[in-house]
Amino acid sequence: MQLTRQADYAIRALLHLSVVEPGEVVQTKEIAASQDIPEKYLPTIMRTLARAGLVRTLRGNQGGVMLSRDPADIDLLEAIEAIEEPILLNRCLRAKGECGRDELCPVYPVWAEIQESVISRLKSTSFADLAADGGFSAEPSRGWQLSKARGKVPA
Repeated sequence: MQLTRQADYAIRALLHLSVVEPGEVVQTKEIAASQDIPEKYLPTIMRTLARAGLVRTLRGNQGGVMLSRDPADIDLLEAIEAIEEPILLNRCLRAKGECGRDELCPVYPVWAEIQESVISRLKSTSFADLAADGGFSAEPSRGWQLSKARGKVPA
């Protein structure tokens, strides 16, 4: 299992929006520059996140994007699944009987336990948690680096 680059970019963009002042509208070019995301991909990612209800987009000269909810109410699982399909470690976990061997397969319970653990961890990690834990900076060219100039990262 590996996240696509698009999901990685979406997570970076959401994290960027999580550390700006609540309600602040941010232009996508600022997010792209700060998070090393190719500017041409970001509008498509933002539209997908908007359809999933994670961000709001605003048009016009003062337009841009902003979180649609508090960062504490957006978890990693929701962000990933907005871009990717639901997380499946193996096809047999899609639905009971998908494989036909799930009743007698000795590995099936292991796959199911691992998948549940991954999903649980992603669901229990909010963007507010990530912003508070990482010293993340929304300043251009700082990205994932610790930001001493910004001080405490807003929750």
